[in-house]
Amino acid sequence: FDLKCFLFRNRINLVHLKPQDTLLALKYWSLNLDQLDSSVRDIAESIGISASEVSKGTRRLVTARLLVERDDGFFIEPNALLEWLSYGIRYAYPQKSVGHGRGIATSWSCPDLKSEVAPSVPPLVWPMSGGVVEGQLIHPFYSSVPFAASQDKQLYLIMSVLEVIRGGMPDELTIARKLLTQLIQGNDENTNSQ
Repeated sequence: FDLKCFLFRNRINLVHLKPQDTLLALKYWSLNLDQLDSSVRDIAESIGISASEVSKGTRRLVTARLLVERDDGFFIEPNALLEWLSYGIRYAYPQKSVGHGRGIATSWSCPDLKSEVAPSVPPLVWPMSGGVVEGQLIHPFYSSVPFAASQDKQLYLIMSVLEVIRGGMPDELTIARKLLTQLIQGNDENTNSQ
């Protein structure tokens, strides 16, 4: 049985999501939550990727059914996004520790995240030039995640929850998935108001 031949004959399109596509999906989620629309260029600048990658990534997200296009723009498919973030990202982009240094606090150490789970000591941080928190450095799932988090409070919060999912223990996963569900559905009771 030749899988490539089968896929070609039956015109089955496989979707190969890239790490920046998850970041892009989360940016669309943030824009949808605030009921905002944004240009390709503005989205690209806010998450640190090129405008052409925003266009290509948007097409991949539509093909993957994580995003739908309507007359008035692109909208996240919340159930599909929740499933991908809750169960896929942990295996597609596992968390990797890269030493000790300064950056932006993430995971349970995110100052805007409210939970019964105590933050780790030292805190988990994404490496970022000019970061003020010293702790255990972890690679984000895409290189511009720290920049994007510094530009958008909602992105910062949800990507911090994703770090728990990417590297958390089983009991933490249950709590993180509940928080993620509340965030995707627009309920922000688990954030610290500043």
